[in-house]
Amino acid sequence: MHTAFSTLPGHRFVQDAVAAEADRVWDLMERGAHVYVCGDGLRMAPAVRQALATIYAERTGGDGEAWLRELEAEGRYQQDVFA
Repeated sequence: MHTAFSTLPGHRFVQDAVAAEADRVWDLMERGAHVYVCGDGLRMAPAVRQALATIYAERTGGDGEAWLRELEAEGRYQQDVFA
């Protein structure tokens, strides 16, 4: 399990914490990890989604957004967000 919070020292935003641990996040995703995003749906959730899409694209050359849609369909990417 890997958690990312905006209140960690050195990370102002959740997406920054995800990007800083990109190798670990990718390793976990390749091993079947699930992603749960909870919080601000207006700014944080889209930024975290973009960070994950970027991680995917950088490692595979593929379409990160399409990958995230596949994860959603599999129940591996879920959000509990508010506007």
